Amino acid sequence: MLPAPSRFQILGFALLAALVAIFSCQTKQTTKGWIVTAPADSAYCVLDTSGTTIIPNGRMIRPMGRTYRVAPHPYGLVMSQDGKVVVTANSGTTPFSVSLMRNALSGQPTIQQVPEGLRTDKGILESVFMGLAISPDNQWLYIAGGQSNKVFIFDLVTGQKKDSVNCSVVANGVDYTHGYLGDMALTRDGKTLYVVDQIGFQLLVIDVATRAILHHVPVGRYPFGIALSPDEKKVFVANVGMFAYQPFPDVDPADIKGTSHDFAAYGYGTKEMEEGTKVNGKPVPGLGSPNAPESFSVWEIATGAAPKVVKRIKTGILVGEEVEGIPAVGGASPNSLVATNERVFVSNGNNDCISVIDLKRDTVVDNIYLQPDLRLGYFRGIIPFGLALSPDKKRLFVAEAGLNAVAVIDIASRKVLGHLPVGWFPSKLKVSPDGRQLVVANAKGYGSGPNGGEEFLAKSPISSNVGVLMRGSVTVLNIPPDDSLAYYTAQVLANNFTFRAANDPVFANRKNNPVPLYPGEKASPIKHIVFISKENRTYDEVFGQIKKGNGDPKLARYGLKATFTNKNGQDTLSTDVMVNHLSLARRFALADNFYVDADHSADGHRWLASTYPNEWVEASVSAAYGGGRSMRADSKAPGNFALVGSSGAVYPEDYNEHGSMWDHLARNSVGFFNFGFGVELAANYEDSTLKYGGIRPMVNYPIPGPLFDNSSRLYPTYNMAIPDQFRADQFIREFEERWLTPGKPLPQVLTIILPNDHGAGNRPHAGYPYRESYMADNDLALGRIVEYLSQTPYWKDMAIFVTEDDAQDGVDHVDAHRSVLSVYSPYARRDYVGHMHYSFGSIFKTFWNILGIPYLNQYDAGASDLGDLFTNEPDFTPYFALPVDSRVFDPAKALKPFEEGFDWKALITTPNLDDPEYLLEESREADKKRELERNRLSNPRPGKED
Repeated sequence: MLPAPSRFQILGFALLAALVAIFSCQTKQTTKGWIVTAPADSAYCVLDTSGTTIIPNGRMIRPMGRTYRVAPHPYGLVMSQDGKVVVTANSGTTPFSVSLMRNALSGQPTIQQVPEGLRTDKGILESVFMGLAISPDNQWLYIAGGQSNKVFIFDLVTGQKKDSVNCSVVANGVDYTHGYLGDMALTRDGKTLYVVDQIGFQLLVIDVATRAILHHVPVGRYPFGIALSPDEKKVFVANVGMFAYQPFPDVDPADIKGTSHDFAAYGYGTKEMEEGTKVNGKPVPGLGSPNAPESFSVWEIATGAAPKVVKRIKTGILVGEEVEGIPAVGGASPNSLVATNERVFVSNGNNDCISVIDLKRDTVVDNIYLQPDLRLGYFRGIIPFGLALSPDKKRLFVAEAGLNAVAVIDIASRKVLGHLPVGWFPSKLKVSPDGRQLVVANAKGYGSGPNGGEEFLAKSPISSNVGVLMRGSVTVLNIPPDDSLAYYTAQVLANNFTFRAANDPVFANRKNNPVPLYPGEKASPIKHIVFISKENRTYDEVFGQIKKGNGDPKLARYGLKATFTNKNGQDTLSTDVMVNHLSLARRFALADNFYVDADHSADGHRWLASTYPNEWVEASVSAAYGGGRSMRADSKAPGNFALVGSSGAVYPEDYNEHGSMWDHLARNSVGFFNFGFGVELAANYEDSTLKYGGIRPMVNYPIPGPLFDNSSRLYPTYNMAIPDQFRADQFIREFEERWLTPGKPLPQVLTIILPNDHGAGNRPHAGYPYRESYMADNDLALGRIVEYLSQTPYWKDMAIFVTEDDAQDGVDHVDAHRSVLSVYSPYARRDYVGHMHYSFGSIFKTFWNILGIPYLNQYDAGASDLGDLFTNEPDFTPYFALPVDSRVFDPAKALKPFEEGFDWKALITTPNLDDPEYLLEESREADKKRELERNRLSNPRPGKED
C-alpha cells in the first residue's frame, strides 16, 4: 500500500511532471533519446501483498489504498445504491463465482465467496460473465450467466441462489436458444433489467417481477458494454466486434474432412475478405467492411413500450485511418460506457482513448487520449476498460488495464489530471455515493506466484493451476485531491517503466554488443532471425537442474535421470528426456528470469504475434477456454463463432491499432516466412492423417494479410497427432527448395511452431508410450532444426530464439509464468545463464532493435531487450543434435504412418548426459569428434557449408 504523500513530495513530483511534459513536447511524442526498460531490472517475480509485487512483464504492483484478494478474474463489478455492498463477477476458468463484499467502504469488509472453494458449481453458477446488478433494497443480486444463457437471481442477504431467468427461447420466429449473456443495467426502481447477449447481437429487456423477457432488440456485433442515461429514456450499447463469421458453404457435415478447406480463405484487409472469393471453384462469402455500422460502434436505443435503435455512432479511430502515418489495422474496440444528461463517454480499448459523444448532436466531439508520459510516444497499450463518474459529474475515472492504474479526467476541460496505482489489469470501477472513495476490480490482482517447490507445497495449496492461482483483487482507495495527482502519477510511471537517456553510463557495456540499444543506433551483424514457438513448459521442469540458473532440480521432470510411468502406471522408466535442450543450453545462452505474459494458450498465441490481448480477449478467454465451449454446431446465434477458445491465431476483434508482428514486418519492408505459426483457426478439423497443414478450416475467418501471403501451405500447425519430427523434415525440405538455390535469398525473419512439448495422451502404437515421449519428440526436432540451420551459409549471421506460448501445464518454484527462453547464435554468449527480467516484449524489442524498425506497442517499447545474452565475439561452430532415448520416443515408429524415414546414422551415438553443468570446452570437443565421425561415414547433412 502506498503511503500518503507529504507536501514536499507533492511539490517535487509536480515539478518533475512539468519538466517531463516540457521535454516530451520538444521530442514530438517519440521515444527518441530515451531508453525505456522494465522496472524489475534483474529481480525475479515475487508476490508480496504488503510490499512490492513484480509481475511477469517486469512491472510492479504497489496499489494505493486497501486491497482485498478475491477469486480469479473479476471482470464485473457492481455497488449497491447505498454503497454498503460491492460484488465482483469472477469469470475464471474454474470455478465461475461471485464475491460478495459487505461494508466494503468501511475498511473492515466481510467477503463471501459464492460458491465456496473449488467445488463444482453445477446448478449454482454454471457460468459467469461480467454483468451484475443489485436491487435498490439490497435484497437481490442479478448475475449474467454467460454461455448458460441465464440470468441468475441470488438472495443478497443469505448468498443463496433463489431463481433464474432462462433466456434460451424462440420469440417472434427467431431462435435465441443459444446466447452468451454479458453486461447488464438495472433501472433505479429495480423493475427493468437490460442485458446484452454477446453472440446473439441483441439487447434483452427483462421484467424483473415476472421474470419475463419483454423485448429482443437487435444491436451491433458482440455487444460488450451497456449504460443507461440518467433519465433512463435511453440505453447505450458498445459493440466490440468487427465481423459475423459463418461456415464455408461447401462444408458437408457428412464429410467434414473431405470438404473442409486446406487453408484460410483470405487475408485480412483484402478485397476477397470484403467481397468474397472462390476456393476450389466453390464460393466463400465475404465479411464486408470492417467499418460497417454494426462493428466497433455505440448504439443508442430509446426505451419505453417499444424500444428501438435511434442512432449508430462510430467511436475512436476507424480501420484504415492514419495515425502518425500508420493506417489503423484494428478497430477501436469500444467496450464500456457511462452517461450524463449531455454526454456519453466510451472507452476505446485499442486506441487508448475515451470518445465523448454529444447527445444533442449524437456525434463524437472529442477523443481524450490517456498517454501518461509523452516519452512513450504514440505506442498503444493502456487498454482503457471500465468507466465511472463521480456523483457530481465533474470527474471521470478510467480503468487502465494495461497500465495497472486508474486515470482521473476532468470532465469540464476533458483533460487527464493524473493516474492512480491499483492492481494488475483493473477491469471495472465504481465511485462511492459520497464521491470520496473509489472501488476497483483488478482482474489479475497480484498475479499467480509460484506453483511448485517446497515453499509452495508447505502452504497446502488447493491447486497448482495458473487459472486458479491468478486471484483477482478489489482495491478501495480514498480519491486524492488534485494537488496529489502528480505524486501518484509518478508512482504509476515508476511501477511500469524506467526511463534513461541513451548515453546513461548503465549502457556503457553495450557499445560493441551485436544487439543495438535502440532501432537505428547501428547495424547489427545479425541479419536473420528465426523465432521458434513451443508449448506450455516452465523453466524448472526443463532447466531446473542447471546450477548456474535459479532452478529447483526436484521439479525438473523433463531433465536428466527423470523417472516416470505410463498412464496406467505399469511401465516405469528412468532416463534423460530433453537432452538437446540441455546440450544447447550449455553451448549457448539461456534466461532463467523470463516469463510469459499469458495465462493460457489463447492469449499466449496473441502475445507471440506481438499482439497484446485487449479487454475482449482477456474477458472471453477464460469463459470460452478449451476449444470454445460456447461454440455449438446447432447454434443460430450470429456470433456463434466469435468465442474462439484456445486456438492459436489472432482474429480481427483482437487486432491492436497497429496490428500484429506480421503487419509490422510488412509495413517496414522486412521479409519473412512462416511455418505453422498463427494459422491454427478455431472450428477446424484435425486428425492424424493431415500431415500437410495439420488442420482444415471450416469457417471464413481471415488471417493477417501478410501472414496469408507468406505462410507454408504444407507445414503442419498445431496438431498433436503429427510428430515434430515430421515438422522438422518439412521445414528442412522447404528451406532447401526455397533458399538454398542461387538467387533466392533467405528472408530476414522465419517463424516456426514446434508444439509437441504440449503433451497429450499415451499412444504406444504411434511411438508415444509416455507423456514424456512428446517432450523427447519436441527436443529432438529442435536439435535437428538447430543442427541443420547451423550448417547453412546463413548461420554466420543468424540468431535463433526459442520460447513457449504459455507455461500453464508446468510447475515452477519462482512463478507459474516463468518459462523457457533460449538464444542460439554464433553471437550468443556461451554456456551462459542470464538473469535479467524478460517477457514477450523483450523478445520483440530485440527483434526490432536488430532489424532497425520502430517498436510496435508499449509492451515491447517498455521491456528490457536481450542484449545481455549476446557477445561481440562470434563462434561459428555448428551444433550437432543428440539422440533421444528410443525407449521414450522412437522417431522411426512415429514417422512411419507419415511415410517418412528416419536416419539414426545421422545422429552419431554420444555419451548420455549425466550432468547439465558441462564445461564449454568439453562441449566443443564432443562436437568436433562427432563432426569427424560424420565425415568418416561420408554422410554429410543437406545444406552443409563447403
